[in-house]
Amino acid sequence: MRKMNDTRSPSLAGRIRPAALFALVASAGLAACAPGGGGGQLSVRTLEVSVTGADGLALQGGAVDSTWTIPGGDVRELRRSLMLEPGDDSDAPNRLVDRAVRGLVTGFDYDPPEDPPGDATITETESNGVLEISLRQGIIFRSTVVADYLRGEDLGWRGEGEFGDRLVWIDRTVTPADTLRLTLDGSYEDVRDPEGGQRAVLSAHGTLYVATGGEYAVEFTERVETAEVSAEGVARRMGDVLTP
Repeated sequence: MRKMNDTRSPSLAGRIRPAALFALVASAGLAACAPGGGGGQLSVRTLEVSVTGADGLALQGGAVDSTWTIPGGDVRELRRSLMLEPGDDSDAPNRLVDRAVRGLVTGFDYDPPEDPPGDATITETESNGVLEISLRQGIIFRSTVVADYLRGEDLGWRGEGEFGDRLVWIDRTVTPADTLRLTLDGSYEDVRDPEGGQRAVLSAHGTLYVATGGEYAVEFTERVETAEVSAEGVARRMGDVLTP
């Protein structure tokens, strides 16, 4: 497995997984900045991407973002972000493969379905999310995630959905022209409790094919967890929230 560069602390990236590295940073930073005794809502997003080829090439990347919203007259938000991606000394066989692999991490954007209705008389609904992955400028994979939601006896919601799509792009800036194809199939699960807590997982697998670079297996998982947490519990909760 090749080494990755951490945009904040390169010396740690090769030894610590994205989630573990962020927990290390957050446990010190968030606790130090937290107002004593205050409660709030902590939302943590993690993204892990892996790309492997038949030739043994293995690339990994990830991202971690968190937002801690403190209620009250003076609403404050505390954010920490971390991005890991393949380093500048990429082992990818050509520039198109290298840019596409980077784009799977840095260009990943999932706009989740809208919140289910608050009306207690409504027990099922449907809502769409949109996945976009910008592999480079002008090359964007898009897929609609249709999620069906059911309300449980505890008045919480559980949503599930699937998606599948592909992108084909031809690079005519080189001779002969090169072809890129990204095919993904995946699923989405979203569980929300009546108190505002949420645990959502978007995962997919597929193939990245570049005519001049070969075919690679692609896997990714995005996790989002939102929970009410006290100032004293932020550092303690971080490890649990970020552990897959």
